[in-house]
Amino acid sequence: MKNYILLLFTVLLFSCSKEEALENIAVADFDYTMEVMDNTAVVRLNNLSQHATEYQWTSDSILSQNTEEHPSITFTNNGTYTVTLEASNAHSSNVKSKTITIDTLFEHIPYRYLENDGIFMYYETDDVALYQSFIPKEFNMPSRMVVFSFFNDFYKLDHGAIPYKENAISILVEYQGQEFFHCIYMPVTDEHSMWAGILGLGLPKSLGDISFVNISPNYTGSAENILGGTMDMTVNTQNFSVTNDDKQEMIDLSLLRSIQIRNGKVIEIGKTGGNATSIIQLAEQFPNKMTLTFGEASIVTNTESISFKHPLDLTPSRIIGGYYLKNQIAFGLTGNPLK
Repeated sequence: MKNYILLLFTVLLFSCSKEEALENIAVADFDYTMEVMDNTAVVRLNNLSQHATEYQWTSDSILSQNTEEHPSITFTNNGTYTVTLEASNAHSSNVKSKTITIDTLFEHIPYRYLENDGIFMYYETDDVALYQSFIPKEFNMPSRMVVFSFFNDFYKLDHGAIPYKENAISILVEYQGQEFFHCIYMPVTDEHSMWAGILGLGLPKSLGDISFVNISPNYTGSAENILGGTMDMTVNTQNFSVTNDDKQEMIDLSLLRSIQIRNGKVIEIGKTGGNATSIIQLAEQFPNKMTLTFGEASIVTNTESISFKHPLDLTPSRIIGGYYLKNQIAFGLTGNPLK
């Protein structure tokens, strides 16, 4: 009987010691959720470790020595990444690793424009309610309703970027006591350019069919957007002479800066090298690199296939002027918070 009691006591003691030992062993484990937004992937790590009091996370130099229990990692590039968790307590430690694949982010190419040509025009419009409907709540009505529209053929780019064409409508807006141009419509012919403009510069780019014919003296651009809306623009330079007043008005307008809204913040879109000189004045300074010829500008739009008010409905009440431009001065575009 004594031997039986001793054996039972030994078994119970061993069982308790084993349970205590198991409770002292840290077990690392985790899972994760992923959310893609603003061309970044946010991975939220859910710590499932047992019997641990301290945590150490690492991930390919992205998450370096993080000791939070449930941290997050922000990825800005596609790839396969290894996330490692070391869970520990006063008696033991344990390591768990998992691979996370990011393959849904858009890869940016740093655009550098080497050569381009196109037609550009300024005009006034007179539908106040329509004009105001296209102004974001961050901006105000300007002193007058001016539209800047163009066709641009970026036929030579650097960094392996694909040449593309674009059509655009920008309107004059007021912000913090100053006037700027704000782009409200921009179909393009290349998907990469579309996403680069949307994500990098806050531009309202979409895919469209665009053609541009640069046969002197009649330069023409035609575009159709995904909704079936169209724009046809012509700049006829034959026997055209611009007045000094019209030229100066276009110079003054071309000196105004451009602003967009990116991720809820107002940014200024600028060219590398600065915007202090009008493109018209720049062409006069560098005639061997830029050709700018004024012409009689006209524009025709059609929105019969669109059931709502569209920027293409901003028709001219007075055409200020237009010109054809061929540019061989390389530049890039920047989007920085407005100072």
